[in-house]
Amino acid sequence: MMRKFLWPVVALACLLLAAEVLNLSAVRPFGAILSIVGMAFCLLARMSARSKADRQHDRVAHLTFWLYACALVIWIFLMFWR
Repeated sequence: MMRKFLWPVVALACLLLAAEVLNLSAVRPFGAILSIVGMAFCLLARMSARSKADRQHDRVAHLTFWLYACALVIWIFLMFWR
């Protein structure tokens, strides 16, 4: 069930990270919320990996978790830097 939603979450993480790096003001208010929700989803995806076939999805979820964490750190940095 979680595997279906993993790739859209990966795409959202990449878009969110790009928006944070490019400092797009439309994403600014939602950056932290999207990052925290994405990180929670990645943790759920990692916990639901049970078999050897799910190991690839577990690695993707782990990488995506760190993408969301980077976006959150950038968001916090830019919030206090201004």
